[in-house]
Amino acid sequence: MIKSGVKDVSDETAVYGILEDVKDLTQKIRDYEGEADQELVINWVYDTLKLVEKLGKVMEEFEEKFELLEESLEK
Repeated sequence: MIKSGVKDVSDETAVYGILEDVKDLTQKIRDYEGEADQELVINWVYDTLKLVEKLGKVMEEFEEKFELLEESLEK
């Protein structure tokens, strides 16, 4: 199950949380790939998509903060 959340944490903490979830999911896939049924594979795909979505949100936040920093430096 995906543990990381993006809300109410620093961007850096969110990224590390997502990376930890990726590591956990990768290990689960390795551990059970020989006995995986269709439902398990679907769950892995769904978990992967949730991680990609969370990473995308964090990247958007980084981009917004970077743009604000650029604007403040231009002034």
